[in-house]
Amino acid sequence: MVNPLDHPLAQRISHWINLINFIVLIFTGWFIHSPHPGMPMNLIRNLHFLFMYFLLINGVVRFYISFFGKNKDYDSILLNMQDVKNIWPQTKYYLFLGKHPETGKYNPLQKIAYIALPILAVIQAFTGFILYKPVQLAGVADLVGGLTAVRGLHYLIMWLFIAIIAIHVYLVFTAAYEQFLFMFFGKMRNEKGI
Repeated sequence: MVNPLDHPLAQRISHWINLINFIVLIFTGWFIHSPHPGMPMNLIRNLHFLFMYFLLINGVVRFYISFFGKNKDYDSILLNMQDVKNIWPQTKYYLFLGKHPETGKYNPLQKIAYIALPILAVIQAFTGFILYKPVQLAGVADLVGGLTAVRGLHYLIMWLFIAIIAIHVYLVFTAAYEQFLFMFFGKMRNEKGI
């Protein structure tokens, strides 16, 4: 049974905003990387940057909620020693090679993903700014290995986001469907309306 305190409204809204942000950023990023004739590239780039700002602002708000909000949850996201011990058993469970280890609200692989996502988002924004202003930021691009390396890193991180999101969606629908219903509708299946 899903505990409603596991996903307070502010956290759910942040999750919905991230969903929209990632969908728009992945599609616009794909079109920027592989444009087709007749596409309104200026609009696509502007949408890409607008939603990148939305993602970063939402990240700052979520960080604040996690550490200082009414329903702060930083302690359930940060790794502890038990999580470190459970990384391999959790991995074996997902590979159908072992039983599910005892975990808290989030298992250690979830925690690693939830810690990695904001770090990757900041790196993605950084590389995106270099790609947006390649002349002005040429020196910074050279520190990273040149504009080609920056573009490759930006593209690689997009695929990491896609992989993390795909795994997340798969696991939600196969192992935590009640959580999905609560995250998006604020209700569980056994409540009226679902």
